[in-house]
Amino acid sequence: MAGHSTSPLTDFMFYKADNSNIPLNGTFEVTPQCNFSCRMCYVRKTAAEVRDSKRPMMTLDQWLQLAKEACDAGMLYLLLTGGEPTIWPDFWKLYEELIQMGLLISINTNGSRLNDQAMETLVKFPPRRVNVTLYGAENSTYEKLCGVENMFTVVDHAVRQLQSAGIQVKLNCSLTPFNVCDLEKMIAYAKEQKLILDIASYMFPPIRRDGSMIGRNDRFTPEESAFYRLKAYRLQYGETQYKSFLKKIREGSIPSPGLEEGCIDPVDGKIRCRAGKSSFWVTWDGWISPCGMMAEPQVESRDRSFSAAWNELTEISRNIMLSGVCSTCSNLQLCHSCAAMAQTETGTFSGIPVYLCETVNEMKRLAEETLCEDDTISKTKQFFA
Repeated sequence: MAGHSTSPLTDFMFYKADNSNIPLNGTFEVTPQCNFSCRMCYVRKTAAEVRDSKRPMMTLDQWLQLAKEACDAGMLYLLLTGGEPTIWPDFWKLYEELIQMGLLISINTNGSRLNDQAMETLVKFPPRRVNVTLYGAENSTYEKLCGVENMFTVVDHAVRQLQSAGIQVKLNCSLTPFNVCDLEKMIAYAKEQKLILDIASYMFPPIRRDGSMIGRNDRFTPEESAFYRLKAYRLQYGETQYKSFLKKIREGSIPSPGLEEGCIDPVDGKIRCRAGKSSFWVTWDGWISPCGMMAEPQVESRDRSFSAAWNELTEISRNIMLSGVCSTCSNLQLCHSCAAMAQTETGTFSGIPVYLCETVNEMKRLAEETLCEDDTISKTKQFFA
């Protein structure tokens, strides 16, 4: 399936919100807990780790109060995520209350807990979209990557139920060495279901989960990441679009990998994405951050108004500067390095994320190699014609 894009009206709304620092888009990370144990997860915590935390989890009342104040400040779009958000005991109570506030809500889920009762709620109170993360196309792949048995069967059933109920579904795929064996099958599955499949071969280092993991994760090497990004594109979009994509790589400008919808590239060292300008993320324990991948900055949301926290966050975000080397790099429109990538790869916003540099250089090499081979074949055919 071809990738999706936002509407002109949505783009205009975010343009106005960016310029006025209106928090149009929020993310509530209601829990860090999950029934999966994915090797590359950036946030997952066990129940014991949550209990031992110095900060308690946000309560239902706290989430609702925060949502009301954020709505008053301009929030319209809201993503509910985790961990696996449906594990949180008050998830569906929170969801119903938020829907009735008039918010346009999307849910990130692994799809494993969308039982009949959950489906009834979603049908009664339809979300804007349900984003299901697809970790494989075989039960054995889920077991290898996520540590759960017979789970593709469960997720497949949930996806089909959502579709039958008329609920908009999007599939996301975190591609790793542990599920790349199912790449072709996952793409075929998405096409069979007539669903968008967003494939990311870049995995953020999980420094929120473990501060020692700067620049590291259970992920591809830069060379593998480049190879599989190109392979996935070829399988999804076919030869004609693939060759066009390679030419765009040669020209130095392609769509950004590994960024959330609406992320925009940094220019002149300053953050241009929506993080901290019109978007925010609230962690399970009440910190407000520009982006969920970042370990900092974090602004306290408890015992103060949302507006006060938002104003503080926008001021901090405005002063974040990225590497001057990155901002003037000729590969900027191929690399698309953002503040979160710089911080998680290097430990600082001003660091140079070499992993991305190496990935881009390999993509350029592979693109040039393929295009040159095609040119040679074409010239040979013309010679013998």
